Amino acid sequence: MADPTSSAVTGLLMGLGLATAMPVIDGKALFGAILGAWLVTSTKHDLKVWQRLGSMFLSAGVGYLFAPMALQLVPLVTSGGAAFGCALIIIPISIKGMVWVEKADFWEILRRIRGGS
Repeated sequence: MADPTSSAVTGLLMGLGLATAMPVIDGKALFGAILGAWLVTSTKHDLKVWQRLGSMFLSAGVGYLFAPMALQLVPLVTSGGAAFGCALIIIPISIKGMVWVEKADFWEILRRIRGGS
């Protein structure tokens, strides 16, 4: 069994190691993405706990990932606001696109991409 002093020192060193990696992470964008993901998962009542957690991690990850691109399109919002919006919007659009692609045939997809009706 480890003594309390060595455990505390190990925890301190690990915390300092993580703190040096943290400047790479945009805290505002991460917080906005988590809030958006929480809103998305809180509206789904028919999911199990592990499905809610998975949905929350997926939405937060997508929100954080797409926030820089959203900031380029709408430079008036903060990184947190962009991540919040992306966490709310990207997953539902992706699901609708996935359902459409599954139902459409190859030629219909090509016709839509080329701009035909």
